[in-house]
Amino acid sequence: MMTQYLYHDPVVDATLISLNELEVRLKLPADANQVTLNYWNKYKPEYGIRKQAMTLWAESGEFKYYRTILTGMESRIRYLQYKFKFAAKGESYWLGAEGLCKTEGTRGSYSYAYAGDRDMVNSPEWIGNRVWYQIFPERFCNGDPENDPESVEPWGSVPTRDNYMGGDLQGIIKQLDYLSGLGINALYLNPIFAATSNHKYDTVDYFQIDPQFGTVQDLQELVQKCHERDIKVILDLVINHCGFYHPYFQDVVKKGEASVYKDWFYINRYPVHRSEDGYDSVGYYQWMPKLRTSNPEVQQYVYDIVSFWQKETGIDGWRIDVADEVEISFLRELKSCVKKLNPNAIIIAEIWDDAKRLMASGGVDSVMNYELRTILFDYCLDRSILLAEFHSRLVSLLHRYSLAELNQMFNLLGSHDTERILTRCGKDESKLQQLLALQFFLPGNPTVYYGDELGMTGENDPGCRGSMPWQLVEAEPQLLREFRTWIRRKTTDPVLQHGNTELRYREDSECYVIRRYTETKEAVLLINFSQDRQALDVVMKRFDLIGAYTMDHSQDTGNLPEFIGPGDTILFQKQN
Repeated sequence: MMTQYLYHDPVVDATLISLNELEVRLKLPADANQVTLNYWNKYKPEYGIRKQAMTLWAESGEFKYYRTILTGMESRIRYLQYKFKFAAKGESYWLGAEGLCKTEGTRGSYSYAYAGDRDMVNSPEWIGNRVWYQIFPERFCNGDPENDPESVEPWGSVPTRDNYMGGDLQGIIKQLDYLSGLGINALYLNPIFAATSNHKYDTVDYFQIDPQFGTVQDLQELVQKCHERDIKVILDLVINHCGFYHPYFQDVVKKGEASVYKDWFYINRYPVHRSEDGYDSVGYYQWMPKLRTSNPEVQQYVYDIVSFWQKETGIDGWRIDVADEVEISFLRELKSCVKKLNPNAIIIAEIWDDAKRLMASGGVDSVMNYELRTILFDYCLDRSILLAEFHSRLVSLLHRYSLAELNQMFNLLGSHDTERILTRCGKDESKLQQLLALQFFLPGNPTVYYGDELGMTGENDPGCRGSMPWQLVEAEPQLLREFRTWIRRKTTDPVLQHGNTELRYREDSECYVIRRYTETKEAVLLINFSQDRQALDVVMKRFDLIGAYTMDHSQDTGNLPEFIGPGDTILFQKQN
């Protein structure tokens, strides 16, 4: 047995999901089996030692991955100690904080001292059953030509970094019937506060809707009408930086060290001029100076912003721009502020890499899961990795988080910061449909970037920010129907919303299986990544898919097909 493959970090692999429930995760060598979690109360021997079998949910190369949810012995977990027992090559082993041993006992155990009220994954229930729709307001729909900027260009013009086409809040209100028909039940709006650009990430007034987008009353109307349709609404909150022309930064430009706002920013030298090294800015973009969020005055300013908009409009939360550049301690306090105003409000963080540190910090409810997007693209589109590595990376990503955290992830294929997904697929809709199946079937909340459902194309910013082609809606393109089908599945099927996940990979097959299941139902996604047609019964036997499976009702009402074609996906299900 390869002991270097034993891994459990109690800090990140034990997640409190309620006051008396703890999800525990463990990675073991491939020759391990019969894994149980033994746990007890340190000060209450009369409770005895409980033994709970752990679930094997994935195997990858030399590793096996296990998880289980233990229930505490009292109403709140306290003084919990635990060890893992498993067998390998005919012998029994125990794993604890002091390492591996072959004798049973309580010494050297892992521990979880006390379940604090704010330590658990305490996000509102609604976040686990949503399909998000991201809107770049300037390009979605022009509902009020009266607020168009003077330089507005015709709808459908080639997008640039500087041009305007007149999209606004009334345009979103105008298209709520379309959004409801699509089936989405949550909106994320890119910035709408006053700014000097078309993207509005260079905020100059956090307490005013940009006049090109409308008024506070327009936002109130939008939120109210969305809530009547059970559609949640969150706004982009840009607090890592502001615009060069924000009055507080301009005060520093004009007054230098005499400005009362000089400590609101990271000034490197005086006098302050628009330059790359004179002050810190996001991504070295000189027109967006970085705010010092460790400054209590800046923190209070942000609290005032979220308080104003939540009270005035009833929005359901915030997406924090470049959250990985904001102090984690401040994010925790910001989340506390947001929850005091509305316990059911959420915070989603933008991060492009490993988000475990942010998720474990308690400062956010969810993150934009760009890491999943990268894994999917590396294999499904680029073939820059083998199927074995795809499986290994996907397993590693899912093992990093608790089931509760996974079900809250903001899973996206494209955004305002990436090329359009159909462009990324080489305009091959079959590849996009394969990615859609993975995006919607894996745990998490799928996100649709406006217009992707209509086959919009475009390279990275500004090409990905074109105007919505409303003329295509009436034609009901096949891609739009495909999106609607997956959205309906995700919003109506509890198995896809919060079911357990199992990943199955075999070295002797180019097919891949994802299994989602609850106590009463099981759904299976089978993907043929090969270039050949495969006999379905052979593939199912190879992956131990045994039982009375039927096709998903949205695909077929009859029996399973005889073959699965190259690149195809099949979704089938059975009752347990």
